[in-house]
Order: sequence, then structure tokens, then C-alpha cells
Amino acid sequence: MKLSQFEKKILKSILLFSFSSIVLSNLALYIIISNTTLAINSQHIKTIITVVLALFLLLAISSYWMMKIIRRDKASMYSLLGVDSSDVTITEFDELNNIYLEKLKSINLLNQKYNEQKEALRKLHTAVSRAQYNYKEMNNELNAKKNELEGLKEFFKKASEKFASMIWITDYQGNIIYTNDLTNKNLDGKKEDLSTIFDILDISTVQFDLFRKRNFQSMLFHFVGGKKANGRNLRIFDKESIKYILFLSATSNQESIMNRTYLKKSRDLHFINEISKIISGQITIDTTLQDAIEKIAFLGNYNSCSIRLINESDELELKAVSGYSKEFVMRNHVPVANSHIGYAFNENKIVILNTLEDMLFEDSHIKNVILNNRKVAYIPLTNYNKNLGVMAIVSDYNFDSESIILLESISINVTIALEKILLYDRLKSNYFKTVEAFVTATDIKSERFNGHSRRVALICKMIAEKLYLNSGEVDEIYMAGLLHDVGKLSFSDNSLDYYFDIDQHGSIGRKMVERVGLKKDILDGIEYHHLNFDLSNSKNTNVNEQPYYAQIIRIANDFDLYMNYDTTNINLPNFIEDMKPLVGSVYSSQFMRIMQDILVNNKEKLYKIYQNEVIDEKQLL
Repeated sequence: MKLSQFEKKILKSILLFSFSSIVLSNLALYIIISNTTLAINSQHIKTIITVVLALFLLLAISSYWMMKIIRRDKASMYSLLGVDSSDVTITEFDELNNIYLEKLKSINLLNQKYNEQKEALRKLHTAVSRAQYNYKEMNNELNAKKNELEGLKEFFKKASEKFASMIWITDYQGNIIYTNDLTNKNLDGKKEDLSTIFDILDISTVQFDLFRKRNFQSMLFHFVGGKKANGRNLRIFDKESIKYILFLSATSNQESIMNRTYLKKSRDLHFINEISKIISGQITIDTTLQDAIEKIAFLGNYNSCSIRLINESDELELKAVSGYSKEFVMRNHVPVANSHIGYAFNENKIVILNTLEDMLFEDSHIKNVILNNRKVAYIPLTNYNKNLGVMAIVSDYNFDSESIILLESISINVTIALEKILLYDRLKSNYFKTVEAFVTATDIKSERFNGHSRRVALICKMIAEKLYLNSGEVDEIYMAGLLHDVGKLSFSDNSLDYYFDIDQHGSIGRKMVERVGLKKDILDGIEYHHLNFDLSNSKNTNVNEQPYYAQIIRIANDFDLYMNYDTTNINLPNFIEDMKPLVGSVYSSQFMRIMQDILVNNKEKLYKIYQNEVIDEKQLL
């Protein structure tokens, strides 16, 4: 039997394996025999040789049997590996192994592609499942939106029938897609007869384009047939594109008239409210009238506004004026006789002069105003038949009945404010006179210093005015000056003389009047008016600085004492020069400068004080 190279290699491998096994067996046997103490005889050797030969024979038989198997199954192996045994003769084991490895690689590649396609198919299946789920959800949502839209449409239709307004809807081109019953009824038509907006409104294509460009909150609709009514429109968008235009309109202009009336009444109420707020917090006539007239001129957009009050000469004296033009404002003092403004005052009547025919008599001023295309209104400031003055208004537009009612309401508010201020002034005057009478008891005990408290109060007032303090603060400083020596009432007569002054009269005076309800600044001024500016003569460790009112009273008090001991001639005082060394220690440098300014620029007023002349109430307070 001829063997192939492949078979030879297998056989050699088997024989080599068998030979190696025999050698290793003999070697192992030899080692065993060499290490044993037993004696070895010929019988043992024969036995060993027999075993070895039997083993070799067994190996030979096994090799032959394996070769038979290989040759028998060779064709199956070729078929399994995809090799044609008739064309190719495999003589090397490596060649067979390489073919096997190539086939194995091809199988692995096919398996990898299969897995990849399987994964792609799985992902595709997942995506399809998700898409199906999303489609189902979107379809459910769409159906819900459709149902909601249908419900809204039905609700809109029912609601539109309840509105007392004409309602219709057009598409972007102006084709009517809905009208409520009120629209059909008022247009004397039927819904099927209305196809475009031009069947409802008397407008052009260009005019309809305006509705596409913007929403109109209020505009006058001109209907086909001549009717007019106020209405509005609202554009309805779908994805930033206009889809529909909704129109609402009143059935007549009555709603528009009511809206305008309401707005005007609201504006008038706001007008009156603003004026009331201005005048309610004022306490002086000049500021009240000026603030009020400026607000009236601004809110009414009048050419000019002025307020005149009657004075002791029976003239209407100008007190406040405002407006964007003062061209037609009369001079400061206007006589009551022979003038329309005087007629309004005397007769307590509102006088409206829109045209020359409205003139009651010849009046050159009024004629000039009307010829310049202006209108005039005179509103008396009166309350309970008590006339205080007249408010004059020059306007570029006619005064109607509604504007007259508004101006009359404003005049009543101004009049009430004037009466309140005048009453306040009278009460304040009486209050100061009462205090003056009270402190006079302090002065009359010393003939030389008679009127000292009143003169100190007036000088304090002059200093306060130089500081540009408000009227309330000026009154407080005046009050503190009047009461600064009230504590001397508790001492004997000779203590009222300057050289017999008692240090405690300031604190005693404070205790005497602190329950009256005077402010702390006034009380501090009374108590500390003999305190030095640098506190060098202070015995009170709680005082860190001389109070502000006390600084004013101190210099006013010492000036009056200086005048009584030196001279009563206002032109000859040397107070500033004599007191210079005391500036910064006894007196505040600020008030010493103010005192010097008064001596230079207000000599006439000081002269009246020291000549015991009667000071005008307005100047005094």
C-alpha cells in the first residue's frame, strides 16, 4: 500500500509517539528497578520484554486502524471543506488547515453581517413601533383638538347670538364665512345673501386692506344702505399668517355716544380730582392759586388761565396766571365797573363769550380777544353768596355746556380752598395775638424792655426768611421768639431786667408751655436761647450742640438788648463790629452774617420795629 505524504506524516507522528512512549516506559522501569531492594531474575526480564512487545504491537495495530479511518473519511472531509477531491490533491496538512481557516473566516464574516442586519432590523422595528405610537398619540390629540374646535365653534355661535352686537367673520380675501342673526336682521338680508364684506360695508378694496394690516379698537363703519355705527375688528392668525378677520359693531351710534360721554365724564372727574389734590394740602393763598391754575391750564390745554381776587380798593387783583400764552391776560388790577369780568363778579354769574354776539356791552378787551379767534369764560369764585374773585379762561375752542359745568365744579373747589386758607389765616392771626397778649405780661413789668419779646420774634422771623424756610417753620421760629422769656413770669419784678436775669428762666419757660402741644424745636429754642454756640456755658451734659432755633433767638435777643442799651437809632448800631470777637464762641457765624445782611438791606423794616409802628398782619405773620 502506497502512502501519501500526508499519511506518511501522520504515521511518522504515531511511530514517534509510540517510540517515545516505549523509551519513557523502559526508563521508568529502569529507575524503579534501580531503586528497589528486590532481586531481579531472568523471569522478570522476560515478563518485561513481553509487556513492551505487547505494547508496541498494540500501537502498530492502532496506527493501522487510524490510517484506515483517515482514508475512509477523507472524501467526507474534502466535501465538508468544500474541496473537490478529483481536482485537488491535498498533500500537506498546512494546506488543509489554511482552507479550513479561510472557510472559518468567511463564516465569521457572514455571521457578523447577519448580526449587523439583525441589529439594524431591530432598530428599524423599534423606530416603526415608536412612529406607530406617536402617530396614534398625534391622531388622538388631533381628534381631541377637532372636538375642542367644534365645541368652540358651537360655543362661539351660541355666544355671538347672545351679544347685543353685530358680528361677522371673513377670510383673508374678505369672503364672509359667518354672520350672527343680529347682523342679518339689521342689514335686512339673509345669511345666504351675504357673500363678501362688500355686501355689509360700503368700503373699497384699499379700505378693506387696512383691516388686514392692523386691528382697529374703535372706528365708524359705513354700512351698505347708509347706516353708520361704531365698531372694531380683530385679526385671527394661524402660524403667523392671517386666516380670519372678526368684526364687531353696534347696531347704532348710541353705544359710541355713551362711550364718549363716559370717557368725558371720567376725564372731567379726573380733572376735578387733580385740582382737589393740589389745593387740599396748601396753607397759603398764593401757592394754592398758582398750583391750581397751572394744573387747570395744563389739563384743559387753555390759551391762558388767571385768578383774580377782590382787594380793598374794589379791584380784581391778579393773583395767579398760567397757560401756553399770556397775550390776552389783562393788567394786574382791573376795576369791577364797565367790564365783563366785573359783571361776572357782581352778578355772581358765569359769563361765556364765544362770539361778538355774546358780548353784553362794549368791552374793547373782549372784542380784541374774540377778533383774534379766541373764546373767553369768566367763572366767579363764590360760595354761599360770598364772592371772593373771578377765574378767567381764554381758549382756542368754544365753551359748551359740559365744559361750563366742569369749570363751575373747579371754581367751587378753588373757592372752598380759599375760604379754608382765609379761615386758617384768621385763626393763626388770632392765635399769635393771644400769645402776644400773654407774653406782654412779661414785658410790661420792665418799662425799659417793654415790647422785647415781640421785637425778638419779628427779628427771628426776618432771619428765618433769609434762610428761605417754609412758612410753617417761619411761624414756629416766630412763636419761639415770642415765648422765649415766658419763664420770667415766675420771678419778682426786678428779675425782668437784663442784669438781673435768672439762668433757669429758659428751662422754667419750657415747663410752663410744653403741655400746650408746641413742637420740640420751639421748646428747645425757649430753653436754650442763652446757651453759647460753643456750649462753653452749658451745664447740661446731655446737650451736644446749641439747637437751631435757639441760635436764632440768641442773636435776635442780644441784638434787641444791645439796641435798648446803646441806641434806638437804627442807622447807628455797632452790633456787628462789637460782637465780632464772640463769633464762633457765643454766636453762629452763619447767623451773624445774616444779621449783617439785615442791617444793610432791611433797615426800613427794622426802623418800623423800633419806632413801634404797627406792622401789617401779612408782613407780621
